[in-house]
Amino acid sequence: MPTVAEVLARTLQEAGVEIVFGLPGGENVEVLDALQRAGIRFVLVRNENSAVFMADTVGRLSGRPGVCLTTLGPGATNACAGLAHAFLDRSPLLMISAQTDERLLPGHTHQVLDLQALFGPITKATRAISAADVGQTVREALALATEGRPGPVHLSLSRYTAGQLAGPEDDVAPQYAAAPDVDVGAAQAVLARARRPAIVVGLGLEPERPYGALRAFAEAVGAPLIATPKAKGSLPDDHPLAAGTIGLTRSDPAYELLDEADCIVAVGFDVVELVRPWDHTAPLIWLAPWANEDPTLPAVAACVGPLAPLLEGLARAAPETERGWGAARVTAFREALARRPSPTSARGRMAPQTVLRALRRALPRETLVATDVGSHKIAAALTWPAFEPNRYLVSNGLSAMGFGLPAAMAAALTLRQTTVCLTGDAGLGMVLGELGVLAEHELPVVVAVMNDGAIDLIRSAQLRAGAPAFGTEFVNPDFSLIAEAFGLDYARVATEAACEVAVAAAVSAARPVLIDAWIDPLGYAAVIPQG
Repeated sequence: MPTVAEVLARTLQEAGVEIVFGLPGGENVEVLDALQRAGIRFVLVRNENSAVFMADTVGRLSGRPGVCLTTLGPGATNACAGLAHAFLDRSPLLMISAQTDERLLPGHTHQVLDLQALFGPITKATRAISAADVGQTVREALALATEGRPGPVHLSLSRYTAGQLAGPEDDVAPQYAAAPDVDVGAAQAVLARARRPAIVVGLGLEPERPYGALRAFAEAVGAPLIATPKAKGSLPDDHPLAAGTIGLTRSDPAYELLDEADCIVAVGFDVVELVRPWDHTAPLIWLAPWANEDPTLPAVAACVGPLAPLLEGLARAAPETERGWGAARVTAFREALARRPSPTSARGRMAPQTVLRALRRALPRETLVATDVGSHKIAAALTWPAFEPNRYLVSNGLSAMGFGLPAAMAAALTLRQTTVCLTGDAGLGMVLGELGVLAEHELPVVVAVMNDGAIDLIRSAQLRAGAPAFGTEFVNPDFSLIAEAFGLDYARVATEAACEVAVAAAVSAARPVLIDAWIDPLGYAAVIPQG
């Protein structure tokens, strides 16, 4: 009979899991050995949150749950921010942690925590693996992670249990109800009366990925399409109906179009991405793979099920839109944004948008960019042209710093192509150790760090309030020495031309590089709404 660890590894392998990210402890050795013998790759990270962010990225890109591994006690608790990110960004993943040998309880308390109580609020489910039903437990966890609204599932396993012989397997696959045949008649009636319809799309497009049906629907209806950050690129940003992004501030420019709309079709939408509470009075049509709840939006029609057939059915009720709406209104909106004054920058530094412009010109259209959190995240989400789905990754529901580099590395492993990490210097400081993983695996990741020596998003709020910068500025290390210590290529850039050359060289070499972009943070004010 196989051991519990062996059944665990075999079940993951049968489910298509090819890679596990983690930072193990002594309590994980049986599991590590079983993973190796099952042919599952293990990537050792330097911080448990990074393992969760990387599993999250694999889940998003593959459509199957990513998997990560931690030890018990401090290892498990270190992963809390990553799990909370996965929970709020609706990411399918499985976290496996060690736990204390059950035979030692309750008298033993060293490193003992109730992990089910800890992780309960930030997972879809949390459960201890037993020898009696390990295979079934793992299969159910993987299925639950993608069922309905996706999210993380946590399983704990003691070293004692991992080494036990597993009980006989029933080998019963989890059963879930078939998707209902949804009537779109009510939604069609509402849409048919609209004259200024708008579409807002969100993270619920995954994992179905109904991009063709979405584009056909937008074109049939003639509606501006506005994306949340997790859905950037679902309609290419150079499409005539692509109208920008919301979900960064309370006054993102694209809200202007939603305020003018007389009907809003929400496709895979989730208000977890919004900073501004949903307050639009136009009739809302809800199309999503999950129910309109938590919170419930005031929808006049709700259709829950696979998105492609829902979009195709709703497209048959295409309304007669007002003259000047649709592509014409989007063109006027874009032209107004383009007339905004360009920022100036201090000598020897660049405006942040200059860095973004140089990156975009030097990168192929299909390049994946993972952004960290800070002022640069807002600027990029509002202005970065994304031309393909799932090529702009960000932590948005939780907005967790430290996400960008692990996500870009996991994407490079998954896609086997050059990816970009756009990060601030504070966010990079949180995960400097992961540059060792980048070097060890020789991943073709361009790490572009916005160097301004501050947590700018907070500092700018202090300055706008008339208060001095306090507790928000710091001294950076010499990033050239950091890059040299890890064996990474390095370029310090302070002009647009130098930045573009450095990025193009990195893409051509397909090697990891740290690009140290010296920026003037005052440039953020030209692109980030201050309301």
